[in-house]
Amino acid sequence: MSDTTHASAASPSSSSPSPAGGFSQATRLLKLSTPLGQDVLLAECVRGEEGLGLGYVFHIAALSLDAAIPLKSLIGQPILLELRTAAGAENWRPFHGHVTAAELAGANGGFARYNLTMQPWTAFLAHGRDSRVFQDLAVPDILEVVFTRYQGQGMLAPAWRFDLLDRAAYPKRSICSQYQESDWAFAERLMSEEGLFYYAEHTGDAGSASLGSHTLVIADHNGSFKPNAQASIAYSQPGAVMPQDTMDRWRMQLRQQTNGIELSSWDYRALGGRPISATGAHDGTMALVSRDAPGAYAYPSREHGQRLAERQLQALTAAREVFTGAGTVRTLAPGTTFTLSGQAQTDAAGGGDAASFLVTRTVHLMHNNLDAELGGGMLQRFGRGLLDALIGEEAAGSLHAVGDSISERPPYRNRIDAIRSKIPYRSTYANGHGQLLHPRPVIMGQQTAIVVGPAGAQLHTDRDHRIKVQFHWQRGAQSHSRLAHPAADGHTGAPGDDSAGTWVRVATPLAPVAGANWGSNALPRVGQEVLVDFLEGNIDRPVVIGTLYNGRGQADAQNNQVSQGTGAATGNAPAWFPGQAGAHAHPAALSGIKTQALPTSQGGGGAYSQLVFDDSPGQGRVALQRHAGPHQGTAELNLGHLRHQSDNQRLAPAGFGAELKTEHSAALRAGAGMLLSAHGRDAGGNHMDAKEALEQLTHSLQLQTSLAEQAQKHFALEMASPDTAGTAAPTPPATPDQPETPSPAAQLPALAQMQHSIEVLGATAEGAAAAGQGQQAAGGEGQASAYGDPLLQLSSPSGIAATTPASAVLVAGGNGSLAAGADLNFAAQGNSLYALGKGISLFTYGKASSKDKPNQETGIRLHAASGKVSSQSQSDATRLTADKAITVSSTAKSVTAAAKQHILMTAQGAYIRLEGGNIMLHGPGKIDFNASMKELTGPASSQLTLPAMPSLSAMSSINAAGPYTGRYALNKNIDNTFQGYRYKIESNKQLLAQGKTDKAGYTSFVDTAQRSMVKVYKAIMRDDQKIHEPWAAALERATATRPDDVGGAADALADDYLDQYGEDV
Repeated sequence: MSDTTHASAASPSSSSPSPAGGFSQATRLLKLSTPLGQDVLLAECVRGEEGLGLGYVFHIAALSLDAAIPLKSLIGQPILLELRTAAGAENWRPFHGHVTAAELAGANGGFARYNLTMQPWTAFLAHGRDSRVFQDLAVPDILEVVFTRYQGQGMLAPAWRFDLLDRAAYPKRSICSQYQESDWAFAERLMSEEGLFYYAEHTGDAGSASLGSHTLVIADHNGSFKPNAQASIAYSQPGAVMPQDTMDRWRMQLRQQTNGIELSSWDYRALGGRPISATGAHDGTMALVSRDAPGAYAYPSREHGQRLAERQLQALTAAREVFTGAGTVRTLAPGTTFTLSGQAQTDAAGGGDAASFLVTRTVHLMHNNLDAELGGGMLQRFGRGLLDALIGEEAAGSLHAVGDSISERPPYRNRIDAIRSKIPYRSTYANGHGQLLHPRPVIMGQQTAIVVGPAGAQLHTDRDHRIKVQFHWQRGAQSHSRLAHPAADGHTGAPGDDSAGTWVRVATPLAPVAGANWGSNALPRVGQEVLVDFLEGNIDRPVVIGTLYNGRGQADAQNNQVSQGTGAATGNAPAWFPGQAGAHAHPAALSGIKTQALPTSQGGGGAYSQLVFDDSPGQGRVALQRHAGPHQGTAELNLGHLRHQSDNQRLAPAGFGAELKTEHSAALRAGAGMLLSAHGRDAGGNHMDAKEALEQLTHSLQLQTSLAEQAQKHFALEMASPDTAGTAAPTPPATPDQPETPSPAAQLPALAQMQHSIEVLGATAEGAAAAGQGQQAAGGEGQASAYGDPLLQLSSPSGIAATTPASAVLVAGGNGSLAAGADLNFAAQGNSLYALGKGISLFTYGKASSKDKPNQETGIRLHAASGKVSSQSQSDATRLTADKAITVSSTAKSVTAAAKQHILMTAQGAYIRLEGGNIMLHGPGKIDFNASMKELTGPASSQLTLPAMPSLSAMSSINAAGPYTGRYALNKNIDNTFQGYRYKIESNKQLLAQGKTDKAGYTSFVDTAQRSMVKVYKAIMRDDQKIHEPWAAALERATATRPDDVGGAADALADDYLDQYGEDV
């Protein structure tokens, strides 16, 4: 009782026993070494925890005779804690690490208690935050780069090794970003994503400056684990005295767990979801499958995805059956295996694999074997330490509990978690709610970046319109911050060229469409600032969604005040903007698209194209323009309120309507017909409606037909064959077997073609509500104007003027019609030449427009104010016939009538014939010779040279004019041709020629501008004129270079005549 009273009354500074004499670690259970030297710090108690995929942390309460140790001299320093094992007095288990926290917990009478925290070198990687990009590296290679950075920093001596079954199985990642993460969080995330786990191996060397080492082991298979130093552990009762350390607590926990993994990751390159599945043993339970979509292209191949799924399933399986034990085995460490014996359940299972376990986690509770004097002195001086109290509380309510008093407290106990060693181990990657334990940073919102490319390039892309970008947070020589990265080796950095990052997809900017060989295209160019989004917030899945203007634009001028920024950035100010002065003084009324030639992309002063929408009030305008230089070499289509424009300047007005202009060639093509009309239409009209032109053509056809019928009645109608000119065959009456024959006027080729043109202009097309399956989409329902043939229609309500100071050419390969409702004037300052291949008919049916006019004459006038009038029939007769008088006179000279054979003049039965050198004078009445003098002389003659006439053979070349030329021969058989037989030749329902065959059965030549299918038909005639016999036609061809060479090599025309069973036209 007195000792207790004395002790309680004694002053700690004067009456407490001095423990200095026992301040030594020579015979202690725990030995603590620091750079301060031996026995400077004496371990009092320790709580440590280490595990697979967890690292380790040891909290150490240490005593010292020095109460003035600078704490900062301990931070970061190596530290070695050694635990004496049951294998022998000098057999120590080392725990090596670095001091990450130090505390002076108390000091009294020259003694002090310190609390230290020991962790591995990887703990220092958790401090700080960084952002960088790794490119084309596998995860093991990236980890090497991250760890190497810490070599030689402070007292750190990072050591690591990989124990992988196949390092080549880990694919290179095209891009892997560390974004606002600590290096250790980044490393743990990568290891978790690949199914890697890690643990530490310790070595001790108290005599060296580093005091030993600890190595981070990164593994992916159970072969990396080694048997524990005490490979066989006996199970015993608590407190039992055994020659070796034993296990005295053992519990088993079995959880219902997911037994299947299904992954599906969309890969835009492979155009598939890449489904992956892995299934474990059900053990008679239901199938519980975890289905996950880990994001876009989460694995580069099915093999890699399958490996990830299997490793996730292995992590779940490893957590399904967990064993918890406690005891005094001091060598138990994570990553070691042991066999348990003497435990009822394991022995009942037959031992072997059932009794073999892998340690996954260990909790150490250690108390140093301080002698009573030292321990009691410290207790009196400082009281019970906080760490000691915490260890006591943990031991009292856990598997560690073996006694109630300190005297019953063992110096060392541990608690372990273990799984069967045959189960493949994987670290847990998610918590009970499915949330990742090591998630990647989620990007909230978008970021901007700069487009990069090779030096000097204005545009850099691949076949699939992907680009490369550099983010503002990247550091390097060409970074936007101009900051170098402290550890530049091993990652991309910020090169500012095409080596930065990886290919990034670009969202279609002009329209939100991207189809198979269709969609919108507008790629950002090098130097532009783009807006980048991230798929599911994943920093490694960037997508460019737009471009941004930047810098500060010039006031009332184009371009930027800052033309070039840091790195590859360029200044990009809008082309159109609200201004204040001159032609710039307008609101932001201009919108649209303006492109720029590639060589001047970064300056904006070169060739460009633009689509401008001008929404100025009352002056709306749309302009599609192409300029070969700054406002040079224009090609423009302008609609609305026309106005000149130079960049942002709205200049002088130029009219209203539509304007199409170019400094070069222009072509306007329409394969199904074209309408050029000055007739107005409202918005509801048909776009090919030409009713005014149709009405005018119909009126013109009626006029021409009427005049042709009059010409027919007056024997002036030129028929198909010259033999019928001047005669009109009577039209037979219609019968039931023989329909009414059209009048010869209606059969004129020119009028027939005009009728065909009217039919073409009046044609319509029907729309369908929907197309059939597999067909193109049809138009809507209803009816609309649609030309039947590709015809060009030009019409105007107020006149058409076509002028040129040079020459004009108007050519028709078929028939042509030129008609006027009133007068038609032809004037030529030079010569006017009319050359016809067959014949010409001139007919007038004129009457005086007013009886009051002094000149009531109508008809045909052929006057030559100077020069000669020559009329020749070079191969046939010439007839001059008048209903009344014919006057032939010469006002200044003579009139000569000459003929090669005879001349006959007759009236009222009397005649004068000059023939055979004789003059015959006859009359039914008397013949008077009246003259003032009559002289009859001998014979005499006068010879007049007649003009020479060209032969028909010399004119044959006019029969073939087009580049594709030919004619038909009609025959019953090869020796019997049809002579004088009526025919028609057509191509694509267009009449090319008609007439009667010649004596050899030939038709006239036809020619076409291009290779065409032609057909010959028997023409309609009276029944008594038809030849009801089999007939045939053979097409003879002529070459384009020698049209008179019938039967040449050129396959100019294709023959498709109708045989005798064909239908008469």
